[in-house]
Amino acid sequence: MKEENHTAGESSAGADAGGDQPEELGGWTENDWQGLLLYIRHGRCTPFLGAGASDPVLPLGGDVAEIWAREHKYPFPDKRNLPRVAQYVDVAMGKSTSKLLLTDMFAGLGEPDFGDLNEPHRVMADLGLPVYITTNYDDFMASAIERGTTPRTPQRVFCKWYMEPDASVAAQYDAITATPESPVVFHLHGTLKVLESMVLTEDDYLDFLMNSSIEPKIIPSRIERAFTETSLLFMGYSLEDMNFKVLFRRITAYMKRSTITNHVSVQLAPVPGETIDEQIERAKDQKEYLERRFNLQGIKIYWGSCSKFARELRKRL
Repeated sequence: MKEENHTAGESSAGADAGGDQPEELGGWTENDWQGLLLYIRHGRCTPFLGAGASDPVLPLGGDVAEIWAREHKYPFPDKRNLPRVAQYVDVAMGKSTSKLLLTDMFAGLGEPDFGDLNEPHRVMADLGLPVYITTNYDDFMASAIERGTTPRTPQRVFCKWYMEPDASVAAQYDAITATPESPVVFHLHGTLKVLESMVLTEDDYLDFLMNSSIEPKIIPSRIERAFTETSLLFMGYSLEDMNFKVLFRRITAYMKRSTITNHVSVQLAPVPGETIDEQIERAKDQKEYLERRFNLQGIKIYWGSCSKFARELRKRL
């Protein structure tokens, strides 16, 4: 699901920037693309999927929030803030109500056209990598792997952040292996199939951050290695999303230990009505913010939507 301040921002899958963009706007150089392709060929890249990858099949989170705000008489002005509206729904109607409502909403919406070679999940699936990470609740990434050019058997694993850590969970996590033939799809923010695992409300976000900070076994060791040993390819996120900033803060410690320096690429879609100069300035400001805020270098920003990035990557593959 594409969400503002949740799993991806409205700008992350907006209209494609028209034509070739100047390098200041993230118009990647040939060296940038060749570097990414080199990491992919050697299995040293980990796709990290946000909700922009599922657009337009699944609805915008802000739109979901507005529907719920209207139906449940949400009394505050931020009616497009899904975590806050979902929290209100749960307080008014009972715990996990928002997750049940979201499950019902998704039930009849179908899935992307995995027969389309340029569909973002399909492009990622055809990279033949061992690990895929997502903050989405849907099963699209695993389904694309099953139906890729070379069909593979994915392992569906979700973060058990909501459970008291015990030996059985640790043993399950330690047993995880990931290969190109049987890749792991790790749902960091949970899955629709296990309601308790979904990070949706404000309380969920706070509990997730707290539990993952104090309990080292929340993240399987195989996934931790992907954070530190591979180039992270963020797909379907926007630098302007609060969720992305929260996510980025959580994994920064891993990334600082990374052996890969140029390891972040984020889609930054244009805002309607902006001039080229304004677009360049915004792109520079946001890149500088990430570098200063998280003390990281090597952040690459691609100017355009997730779908445009996927098409360009497919062409170069």
